[in-house]
Amino acid sequence: MDEDIPKELIEEAVSNPKNDVDADLSDKTIVYFDQKAWGATWEATNSSDADNVSLDTLTKRSGDELDFVYPFSIENLIETTSASDLEFKTNLFDTMMDLSGNRSIRNYLDVFDHEVRRYLCEWHELLPGLDTRSFVFDEGLVHVGGDWRIKAEGDMEVPEGFEEEFEKVLKDEEINRRLLQSRALSEEAPGVSDEERREYKERYRENVQEADGELDPDSDEDRRLYLADVFAERMMPDLRQYAFELGFHPAEPVMTDPYQRSFEAFFQQFPAFYTYATLCFAADARRNNDPEFNDVLDISQLAVATPYADIVVTEQFFGGMLYRFGINEAFGTDIFTDVSEFESFLRERLD
Repeated sequence: MDEDIPKELIEEAVSNPKNDVDADLSDKTIVYFDQKAWGATWEATNSSDADNVSLDTLTKRSGDELDFVYPFSIENLIETTSASDLEFKTNLFDTMMDLSGNRSIRNYLDVFDHEVRRYLCEWHELLPGLDTRSFVFDEGLVHVGGDWRIKAEGDMEVPEGFEEEFEKVLKDEEINRRLLQSRALSEEAPGVSDEERREYKERYRENVQEADGELDPDSDEDRRLYLADVFAERMMPDLRQYAFELGFHPAEPVMTDPYQRSFEAFFQQFPAFYTYATLCFAADARRNNDPEFNDVLDISQLAVATPYADIVVTEQFFGGMLYRFGINEAFGTDIFTDVSEFESFLRERLD
């Protein structure tokens, strides 16, 4: 893949002044598209209906006129790469780059980690506050994978400043566009294998607690026990570790609540986790504890997008669950479960 990026482009990326500025999205409206919504945008681009302003035109105008931005996630990349149509993949990756402005969404496990750190900082008045929203959205493909470091071989050391320069390259928009196109056309990147699907589902199971018997989707008690189990399984190890590093007992931040929050309010202090565990409960109750691969993808991307984006466009089932359990109200997120409804919303805003 490296040979597809000219040396001149890399040198230009290093000197690009845009790469010296953090991706501040505080003045923009962040919109999350699930894969079906991205697909609808591609279909609109290739539509022959010249008499109607299509979704792709509306989304581009929303970026120019309303400061809307459409970040992509690792799950979007996985599902796009898995498509068999080369024209679809190359065009859709270009659309993603155009509408996202090279912005991407951090992977959900890293966001869980950040939420634990933020919670501890808020609990302890002497620690500095952390802004998870600014952590969630940033530039480039490398951002979706999490933190990275360059390691030198043997006794060698990484030259001073080299890591910073390399990060500029990895954030550059044109290089990211070339990488995506290379990924789309590469015969070595056919998509997700059956083995990788199984591994992804196994990792999902590592993060949630197996339920004893069937779950009742209408039972508040079942859902609360489920959330508590997932919190103990997924969040408590990190919370214990960071608490010890800061010098206090990990039970204190969990057992001591000066604000006497309710069960819901306590877990909502970890927005991505709360959304993730709630959607896991909904999917497990529906699937009788046997999640499908696409369910796992939807859950992991919606867990981060829903509490930290302004607008989410997703499928009927998960969108309905976000409404049903009040997640949209808890985090002030507008949820659309039909692309045509979002299209109508854009028309009204742009008229």
